[in-house]
Amino acid sequence: MLNQIGQQIKKYQHEAFLFAGHYGVEKENQRVNVQGELSQTPLPFTQPQLYLKNDFAQAQAEVATDYFGSCQQTFRQLQGLDAVLLRALPENELLWPLSMPPVLPATAAIKLAAPTAAALHYRQQIAQKYGYAMQMMSAVHINFSLSERLMRFLFETHYHDQFADNYIAFHNAAYLKLAQNYLRYRYVLTYLFGASPLAEANFAPELPKNLVRSLHASSQYGYVNHSQHQVSFQSVAAYAADLERLVTNGELQEAREFYSPVRLQGASLAELVPAGIHYLELRTLDLDPYAADGLSKTTLSFLHLFLAYLLVVPSIETDQVSTVLAQATADNDAVALESPLTVSSLQDQLQDFMHNLQQFAQDYQAPTELQQALQEMQARVADYRLTPSYRLSQEISAGSLQQFALHQAQIFKQQATAQPYQLPGYEHLDAASQMVLATAYRRGLSTQVLDGSVGLLQLANREVIGRGSNTRLNSQAATLTSQNKLVSKKLLGQAGIVVPAGAEYMTVDAALADFMDLAKQGLVIKPKYSAHGRGVTVFQTPPTVDLFAAAIKQALVIGNSVLVENYVPGTVYRFVIIADQVRAVAECTPANVVGDGRQTLAALVERKNQQVNRGKNLPLQPITLDGQTDADLQQQGLSRTTIPARGNQVYLRLAANFATGADSIDVTADIDASYKQIALAAARALQLQVVGVDIVIDNLYQPVDSEHPELATVLGLTAQPDLAVHAAPYFGDAQPVVPLLIDQLFKSK
Repeated sequence: MLNQIGQQIKKYQHEAFLFAGHYGVEKENQRVNVQGELSQTPLPFTQPQLYLKNDFAQAQAEVATDYFGSCQQTFRQLQGLDAVLLRALPENELLWPLSMPPVLPATAAIKLAAPTAAALHYRQQIAQKYGYAMQMMSAVHINFSLSERLMRFLFETHYHDQFADNYIAFHNAAYLKLAQNYLRYRYVLTYLFGASPLAEANFAPELPKNLVRSLHASSQYGYVNHSQHQVSFQSVAAYAADLERLVTNGELQEAREFYSPVRLQGASLAELVPAGIHYLELRTLDLDPYAADGLSKTTLSFLHLFLAYLLVVPSIETDQVSTVLAQATADNDAVALESPLTVSSLQDQLQDFMHNLQQFAQDYQAPTELQQALQEMQARVADYRLTPSYRLSQEISAGSLQQFALHQAQIFKQQATAQPYQLPGYEHLDAASQMVLATAYRRGLSTQVLDGSVGLLQLANREVIGRGSNTRLNSQAATLTSQNKLVSKKLLGQAGIVVPAGAEYMTVDAALADFMDLAKQGLVIKPKYSAHGRGVTVFQTPPTVDLFAAAIKQALVIGNSVLVENYVPGTVYRFVIIADQVRAVAECTPANVVGDGRQTLAALVERKNQQVNRGKNLPLQPITLDGQTDADLQQQGLSRTTIPARGNQVYLRLAANFATGADSIDVTADIDASYKQIALAAARALQLQVVGVDIVIDNLYQPVDSEHPELATVLGLTAQPDLAVHAAPYFGDAQPVVPLLIDQLFKSK
């Protein structure tokens, strides 16, 4: 017996191990049109697919997350995948938010999903055996595994003798205890999360006359096998043997046709005993129609606490397993089929369970978010009117939940599409990295966030991408060359490409010695090594000696060497090149606002920042008001308190850089092809496959030729261009640069 687990954890103060574990989520929804009719369109993703796939029917979409070491990571990916799914659906298509399906058409009109011939055959057989209606129910499944550190710790400190040094035997016993207790107490989850009080009129000929808590979770109307398909949970060996017998006899096609509230999962059915259980598949939860993703973070946190508790509470005595689990089924059915409009018939048991769970949470110092989730669930036990089943009972109209379901579905679709350039769950990443993840999810490429702080992702277990464009396609030498502005200019000059004239200085005094010669025209002062416009000062007209010296000092803070270049008038254009092809061209308009004759520049900046980040929801950098802003405004005779005239455009920065709030205006289709050839030549000169080339152009429509090479001056190159500003420009057509980069990554190996 495993009744000393809690004592051992407390003895060695290893409570943190208890609240560790791995989680995965599988969630199903029916796709419907705005009238609530089943979708007749294929799922808009190539099948089979890793994350976004079909379940039983073509109209039934399944979202499957990876397996993560925290609820937070699992929930993040669920949010992101759900958003990708909703954004890919046709405009008039929604995800039905209830476990019980919408009004079903005639059986012949329900198209089975057929990613493979074998999958189609399997679905045809279960449809014939159980009927289409049962298979059209949807739910949330949680895949859970215990912390391996916890298991090893318990085995080595206490249980190795009891299990004769057989770790797998101990491991399986712990999972079996968890599964048995889950079955024993699942009525608690049915009460707290039951959300299928009724079915639409044509679901089945015989349904309860009254409202219930959960049709889906009941053994009479829910997702269950025929009564003769019995599988024992008395031991792992008995479980495996019973399932093997049912499959061998042809009573079940495969082990996955066993529809228990909990399933033991391993490498295979035959490997469960010798190799061990890998995880438990928990199949109790209804879709939560009040949560945008069918599952709330609070629910997942409560389950986290619930499962930890089930490992610590006493095991069921071996000779009592059958009796206790039979009673557990009766308890669950009592809760599932009772009216949601009254206090539960098992109210005393529910209150006792929640009291004990609270004591456990306090004794074992459960994480704060788990205790907060517990408090919310305690409130549901104290007041049945807070349960989803009761809340849904108040939404019924003419004996149906269709009106409510469509309203919720519209809200969730609107939420997912309102901010198309953000991926829910991953807003902490830069915009380009969010786009990479969304593209990977659409394509079914496995993903991993290696380091969110620097936007470092891995796709398909092989390709690493940093901040959306930093990949293996550029060599380290080429990347380093592009970062060195002096070396870049030399190589560009050798290739016959026009670059600004200039010189390098390592001290303020050295630069001041040449000031009289330099300050005969406008100047640009920049660190030899810098990115995102840091340390760059633009003088459109000759500066004073004091301003010049201050700019040199500022640049030297970034690096030990400074470039002083002639200012080149004109408009800066960013050319994005991927694999020797120009994929996007954007006009880079320096950070600016347009006056309204009433507000100060500072107020106008605040309004534009809110507009871009909240209204238009574009992945552009906000305009920052800092010392460089003040200096650039001063050159123009302005300050933050200036109130510009209505319609007057004011530049907050004189350097055109997307990182400092510049506007991205797409001109890919407009710019003359001759400039694209210059950009390509610049990329080749530095041997870069993925690159952003900045070129000053006086007139994008006027071709550049050998007689007038000065019409195009290359300012510099970046081996890590921001792709987001092209995928979602401030004005103009979006360019699919992120998918094109991923195409190239997977094409070139």
